[in-house]
Amino acid sequence: MNSQGNVVTHYALLIGIDAYPELSLDSCVRDVQNITNYLRGVLNSVHIQVLTATKSADSESRSPTEEPSLWPTYQNVTSAFKKITVQATAGDFPYNEFSNRSTGDLALVLRDGGKENQVRHLWGSRLAFSLRAMVDKGLVVTLVLDCCFSASVSRRDDSGIRSLPYNTEIDSRFPLDPVKNLAKGADLLANRDASMLPNWLISPTGYAILVACGPHEFAKELKSVSGEGNGALSYFLPRNFIEFGGLRKPHKMIYYYLCAQFRKHWPQQNPILYGNKNQGFFGHIDVGIDVPSVSIVEHDGSLYLHAGQAHGVCEGDQFAISPLDSPKSDSNARGDVIIAKIIQVRALTSDLELLDPTAIRAETGWIAKPLTRFSLRKFPIRLASNLSRLDEWLIALTERSLGVCLDTEGRQFSYHVTLNVKKEYEILDESSQKIGNLPTMWQDQMDVGYICDTIEHLARYKLGRDLANNLPTDAFTESYDAQIMTRSGGTFAPGSILELEQDEAAKFMFELKVENHGDKELYVHVFDLGPLWQVQDIYCGHEVILPQRKGERSTGMLKKLKTMVPTEMREKGIRQCEDMIKVFITSQPTSFDLLELPKFGQAIKERNTSRVYHKYREVSEEWAALNFLIRTSLK
Repeated sequence: MNSQGNVVTHYALLIGIDAYPELSLDSCVRDVQNITNYLRGVLNSVHIQVLTATKSADSESRSPTEEPSLWPTYQNVTSAFKKITVQATAGDFPYNEFSNRSTGDLALVLRDGGKENQVRHLWGSRLAFSLRAMVDKGLVVTLVLDCCFSASVSRRDDSGIRSLPYNTEIDSRFPLDPVKNLAKGADLLANRDASMLPNWLISPTGYAILVACGPHEFAKELKSVSGEGNGALSYFLPRNFIEFGGLRKPHKMIYYYLCAQFRKHWPQQNPILYGNKNQGFFGHIDVGIDVPSVSIVEHDGSLYLHAGQAHGVCEGDQFAISPLDSPKSDSNARGDVIIAKIIQVRALTSDLELLDPTAIRAETGWIAKPLTRFSLRKFPIRLASNLSRLDEWLIALTERSLGVCLDTEGRQFSYHVTLNVKKEYEILDESSQKIGNLPTMWQDQMDVGYICDTIEHLARYKLGRDLANNLPTDAFTESYDAQIMTRSGGTFAPGSILELEQDEAAKFMFELKVENHGDKELYVHVFDLGPLWQVQDIYCGHEVILPQRKGERSTGMLKKLKTMVPTEMREKGIRQCEDMIKVFITSQPTSFDLLELPKFGQAIKERNTSRVYHKYREVSEEWAALNFLIRTSLK
């Protein structure tokens, strides 16, 4: 229900295929049935459409047992998308689950529906077009893919893998549909000054995509104690809904739970979340999440945090940990909270220890919210002696983990807070230059807490900007290469400064290229540290670069980007801005969402959160942070 009290309609399209003409799967339809039963039990205003293909008891029959109108055929699926788009109004919340089909370069293998009893591919471009139509209409879409999400899918000899081999004959029968205006408006993401069009993904403000595994992994079926098979994602997802009220949580909170459960119970898969992490299933979202968080995993009595040196975590940092369904996990109102301290920090992970050993035992899937960020002490704050209530300033800044000194002490500083003759607070940098793109802060209108929040925001921005691994191993450094290439043919290595003129008509202004020269997967995260003090993931997810195969050339990613002088700056007559494109490369899955910041002035509640993935200690922890400074000027 929205702020006006109007009823918001919810749509669910659930698709599962067991009965393929050649190779069949086992539990896709069961997954859809389980989720259908759950949704019908908890939602009143939801329109559910189920398209399934159940295997016949007759081993000779390849036709589903359902009526043809209920088959998950190409025509029925695309028609269902169109119907939802036409019927729904802005603010409605469609949920689509594709349970257990394969994706060869993102192609869903559907039934054809013809007399030949064949299959047909729903290609990613066509799927993206359907999502785009929904988003453009103002719908809020969640897509769940409990299947392989890979450009190199093969079924192998494992019947538990939820994918089918790519067949060129299928595409010869069904030429790829021309999709018009697919990328219209997607070249420039509205909320970023640096933007890219990541593969087939569209502007992330109106959709979220939850995928069962990474592009180099296989979505497999797990067996319950009763022997019943389920897709791993379809197994854990309803349990999140039931045990932790998942329908009322934003996707990022659900993702914490899922990643923790996968990591402990099913580590061969790592689910991935793309798009808007702050929306929820069917729009039911509990408000109040205002602090970055990260999931924890309990293993043999020990607690692990999937954040480390690369995320700015320091030994001695304290975290408040609580169950996902605790009121404390959503707000600072009340609820059981346990305090834990970082006792060992590695590159990408850390060990936690409870301050009170008699406290209730923490469990996998609980969340940890930072209480201290000692890494911010690298950026001491100098206070002018003419500020009133200095003791209040000292307490407030210390509570935010910031080091403080007075201007009478003559110590080095990163930011200097002063009061000018107009009775305005000003924040100066280490060169005593006024920090730009901040609102006017009148002494009689701004309290100390607001100014200290501003300083903390700037310190966190600087932390993200300065993060670097000064001691990478030679082997890891030699395993990758990264560069930026301009349209004019210029090539720039990390650490370079690019001077560019804004070209609004161009779809892109430069390309980021990252190559894998090694024999292991590389995980790439691309962030924009923009002129309005934002630290944003401009890919809305990470890219996995597979190792090169023997005798083949190195593999890599190539992304088009574009920088713009923000409207807020142009309106003030400012014609140039700086963006830092920061590229994190890691040896294992992780997330740098803990570093994210909105543009200054936006609600802190928009901050995203960190994720948890592989088993600790069993994979190498290598990382690098590469910086490209982009200066964009108006023509």
